[in-house]
This record gives sequence, structure tokens and C-alpha cells, in this order.
Amino acid sequence: TAAAITLLIPVAMMIPLFFPFLIKATGRNDRPDGPATSYEFSYSGTAMYPIEYYQVFRDETGALRIAYLIDQAREVSIIPAPEDIFGRIDRAVSEYKLHKLRSTYTPRALVLDGYGWHVRIRFRENSIYSGGSNAWPPDRIYAGVTGINSYIRSVIDATPEENILSRQDYTEYRSNQ
Repeated sequence: TAAAITLLIPVAMMIPLFFPFLIKATGRNDRPDGPATSYEFSYSGTAMYPIEYYQVFRDETGALRIAYLIDQAREVSIIPAPEDIFGRIDRAVSEYKLHKLRSTYTPRALVLDGYGWHVRIRFRENSIYSGGSNAWPPDRIYAGVTGINSYIRSVIDATPEENILSRQDYTEYRSNQ
């Protein structure tokens, strides 16, 4: 009946959270080759704009920048990044062994709605990529990603409004990448 199906959908969404063995993880990443050169993270629901989006990169002048979108805002804001940001990312990659992230995480159960995420860390010669749809890696590894994101968020939160270098609609920003 419709009532039974309505009750089963939330249960199916919760299964991957409580039973990690019901998560399918595929693909592998190589160990980083050299220091990090860029970082990108996105956490999305089913809306057009991500819930969170962070990108750390060097602009055309070589200056370090953070592009971000928080709380499904429509605009990406760009601010200066601290000079040590890639060093902090490299330390987290090493400490949490982020190269052990699998490329893809999915639930073995049928999930019709929910959340997706991805992270890409580029290095001199290779990159680490991982993402999932309603499934995440083990907490001990994913803690490295959340640690990097927490540091980036602390920089964003400490940046005064007058230090925002530019703003751009998310769809335009992503199409220029």
C-alpha cells in the first residue's frame, strides 16, 4: 500500500548510515605526488545549488583564493586564502591517508532521494577524487575531508565583507571552470 511505501523510503535512506557494510565503495586513488595545487568540495541535495561548495586555487596572477557557496546561496564568493592553506591540506591528506578514499560510495539499498558529495584534491602529477550518493566513507578517513572543510570555513567566517574580491552566480562560475 502507499502508506507502507511511504514508511519504507525513510527507512531505506537510513540503512547506509547505520550499516556501513551496506555501502558499496569502488575505485582507488594513488598516493599524492607532490604538494596539493587545488581543492574542491561540494555537498548537494536535489536542488539546483549545492548546500556547500568550497574551492581552493591559484588565480591567473598566482594568488591563492577560496571560492565558496554556503547554505544553497546562488552566488559564489571569492576571497584571499592564507599562504599556508595548501600546507594544511597536505598535512590532512597525509594524516588521514585520504588517498585511501574510494572513488565512489553508493548504498546497496534503493534510495530515491537524498544527498551527494564529492571532493577532488589535485597534486603536481595526480589527484584524489571521491564522491558519493547517500553514502560516505568510514568516519576515520572522512574526518580528513571534514577537517579541511572546517578550516576553510573558519577562514571564510573570519573574512570581513570588504575582503570579498568578487561574486558570481554559481551556474556561471561552474561553466567557466
